[in-house]
Amino acid sequence: MESIRSRLVARLLSALPEPGKTPTAIDGLTFTRWNEAGQTDICFYAPAVGVILQGDKQSVIGSETLCYGALDCLVNGVDMPSVSTILSATPEKPLLAISLNIDRNLASEAAADIPPDFHSPRDEQAGCLGVSVARVTPDVLDAFARLADTLDKPEQRALLAPLLVREIISRVLMGPQGGALRMLYAQGSHSNQVAKAITWLRSHYTSPLRIEALASQVEMPVSTFHRQFKKVTSLSPLQFQKCLRLYEAQRLMLAENMDAGGAGRAVGYDSTQQFNREYRRMFGEPPRRNVQRLLRE
Repeated sequence: MESIRSRLVARLLSALPEPGKTPTAIDGLTFTRWNEAGQTDICFYAPAVGVILQGDKQSVIGSETLCYGALDCLVNGVDMPSVSTILSATPEKPLLAISLNIDRNLASEAAADIPPDFHSPRDEQAGCLGVSVARVTPDVLDAFARLADTLDKPEQRALLAPLLVREIISRVLMGPQGGALRMLYAQGSHSNQVAKAITWLRSHYTSPLRIEALASQVEMPVSTFHRQFKKVTSLSPLQFQKCLRLYEAQRLMLAENMDAGGAGRAVGYDSTQQFNREYRRMFGEPPRRNVQRLLRE
């Protein structure tokens, strides 16, 4: 695997002269480079498969703290709140990563094609059902390398890239991290019902959350819904909605220059005091001070 990793490192260093996340010509395939340790990124991870090629990173995803480095694979099957910190990176040896978004329809089709009696190989991994970290398998890393190679061959990319994307998703579904992922995309499973609830929450996070109505919408008893939601995300539905609101409020203040009151109202808070209190509890400082510090950095 080291030779494949080295090849991908060379490709990313050539393609990424500056730090940041860079989409490629292949839909959903992203290259990432960070040059400095200590950088923090607060966001919602979309469903994706990502491999660290160089450097080390820590992510607090839901209530799980995951540390991972070179040749570790992060798989998240649902949208998950994340605070990620670069642990090891320099301009001479930056953190490098390659990731592929998971298309839900493709993953559902691929999961349905796997025989019901198939059992994934076991491996030690960290995380909840919605997200996991484990050592990348050689076949997944090789498929990523072959997918990246098509970027140099536009005449072949249209034909080969969709096949390689499906191969990556299928190999992950059949690999050590595939068991939980298959449950998330298996129609009718509890995990799949939670995934549908998460999709609804992403679109309706400004609305008041009525747990009974959401549980009924995904056809689950309330107690089962609570238990399964926490099993998938490590958070309660209310905690998940709070993350959605507060992360979006922070983005509005940083990117659109909103004040705290306006941002709080925009994401569904009726009380500015409650917004300020919950923002401080999550980010460790009041909204205005937090945003000013982030802008200085």
